[in-house]
Amino acid sequence: GSNAVKEHGFQCHVGSMRSPSRGHVRIKSRDPHQHPAILFNYMSHEQDWQEFRDAIRITREIMHQPALDQYRGREISPGVECQTDEQLDEFVRNHAETAFHPCGTCKMGYDEMAVVDAEGRVHGLEGLRVVDASIMPQIITGNLNATTIMIGEKIADMIRGQEALPRSTARYFVANGMPVRAKKMSRDLN
Repeated sequence: GSNAVKEHGFQCHVGSMRSPSRGHVRIKSRDPHQHPAILFNYMSHEQDWQEFRDAIRITREIMHQPALDQYRGREISPGVECQTDEQLDEFVRNHAETAFHPCGTCKMGYDEMAVVDAEGRVHGLEGLRVVDASIMPQIITGNLNATTIMIGEKIADMIRGQEALPRSTARYFVANGMPVRAKKMSRDLN
């Protein structure tokens, strides 16, 4: 972090994994060398603010568990005086940073918002594919690196005509009695 101290210490980071805020990418000119205009639109939805407030408060609760007593010193940032929603919002406004994992700007699918098909081919164009994190319809809950590599390898295999690997029979994590990969996302905030 930016608050370097000379003693030993540790830090906790919080972040929204399924933010409802949406940005956009716009083409500024027909010149392919001209960079597009990108508006990330971070923190544009009230849910983002509430999630950050809750995350800071839950992190504080975790850090004050007896098991951490011998390791915990004073809270450096945001500081114990930062308690109200307004104070937490001000802290987030001044200190929140991106995790540098944008994705989803060229959605894969077949609806009106989709840019590419399941093989990365751009709808309406021939000979052009997009094969990176931008084709993810939704961000994953984790670092994008491994998933992006997998997308590239899978589509490269399709282009070369190689058969897909057989579906794994390995056990995988089950949350709330439902397999994670079968779980549907709910947009309902209640």
